[in-house]
Amino acid sequence: METQKPFRAVIVGAGLVGLTAAHILSKAGIDFIILEKHDTPLSPHGTTLALWPHTIRIFDQLGLLEAVQPILDTFQEVITLSTDDAHIMMRDQNPLLIEKNHGHSLRITYRPDMVKFLYESLPETVKSRVLLKKRVTNITVSEDGVKVVCADGSTQEGSIVIGADGVRSRVRPHMQALKRGTSVEDLPDSLTNPYVASYRLYFGNIPILPGLAANTRYDGARDGVSTQIVNGTDRALFGLYEKIDPPTSKTTRYTETDKRDIVDRWGHLYMAPGWKVRDVNDKKIGETGFIDLQEGLIDEWSFQRIVLVGDAVRKLEPHAGLGYNDGVTDLVVLVNGLRRLLRDDKSPSTAALEKLFQTYYNDRLYNTKKMVEMSVQTPRLLGWLNWRDRFMAKYIIPNFPLSRMHINGVLGPVISDTPVLEWLEESSLPKSLIAWKHHPITKSKEVH
Repeated sequence: METQKPFRAVIVGAGLVGLTAAHILSKAGIDFIILEKHDTPLSPHGTTLALWPHTIRIFDQLGLLEAVQPILDTFQEVITLSTDDAHIMMRDQNPLLIEKNHGHSLRITYRPDMVKFLYESLPETVKSRVLLKKRVTNITVSEDGVKVVCADGSTQEGSIVIGADGVRSRVRPHMQALKRGTSVEDLPDSLTNPYVASYRLYFGNIPILPGLAANTRYDGARDGVSTQIVNGTDRALFGLYEKIDPPTSKTTRYTETDKRDIVDRWGHLYMAPGWKVRDVNDKKIGETGFIDLQEGLIDEWSFQRIVLVGDAVRKLEPHAGLGYNDGVTDLVVLVNGLRRLLRDDKSPSTAALEKLFQTYYNDRLYNTKKMVEMSVQTPRLLGWLNWRDRFMAKYIIPNFPLSRMHINGVLGPVISDTPVLEWLEESSLPKSLIAWKHHPITKSKEVH
């Protein structure tokens, strides 16, 4: 009788989603290894990161909610203004409405802080499974497993590959090449560069500026350009968004000269009452960043024993702050299904895994499309790309309760329908106006 191979997941990418996968899989008792191409998962640079209520629930289930509190912050009000004269176009307290609807508040942090927290909060036995300087160069799939080859010549074997390696995923093109029976080099550009950037972002850290309120977000609106200051309790981040004409799927590496140029172009614009772009930039702390903001959703999420999650399948523009949260939900749905499958079959066949991955795709697609739509709309209501965007932003949204209606009628149901980890209890679930549809299945509730 042939001995079955123990199940093992090979995760590619030790970013936010990859490290979250480490926490979830370790709680599920599923063996895994993580391959990270850099020499550290930590980075000193990054933008603001939002944790929506459904992700807060997962952190509670993982036992991380209390420990993560010191790096979490919040904002209660959003002020939208004209960048030309700082005229206030609208004020809203949508973050407070979100908390009333869902019990948990919308929390913010800084991406480098969250990556550091997720990595350092792993038990040492789990942290040792994060292998560094492992750049993937090839993936092969057999009847009973996968082999992942790295640039240093090492090979990792497992049962499945989970591609959590982001926008410029190495797993995605290898999966697509295997599906088409070709090489990565022969794939069309539409597959190797599936996302398109309509905006670029210059960003940096600043202190809370004199005259500006803490725990407040300032959004500046204009044709083709928008600005943002996100104030936490004791520190802030600024962003300057500029449309790319024409939009591009190519990756641009910006230089220090490019950073100076964008500040020179728009330095006269207001970011908040009393503060222009050039003045805010003068207050920057440390290094700044300059990146293209890709957007898009791919059609192929899996093939045979390879499955993609997070930014490898969809890239959301960051204004709405939904990207990481959608990646966490990918993991929840995927691991819930994987755990059920492994309970009955310790070494599932390729056919069984393909069925599981198709179910994962089907379960995620509707809400993913909703999140993509919301993420597409938000930046265009600030950095207007056409007259319709301008008309909506200046005359419709400030005078009609569309934002509140959207949060209650569209976003609220999507959030409340987000699944949780089936087997892990929550320590507490605050009262909410909109009922959550999914709850952990405790032992007393399990049906045998």
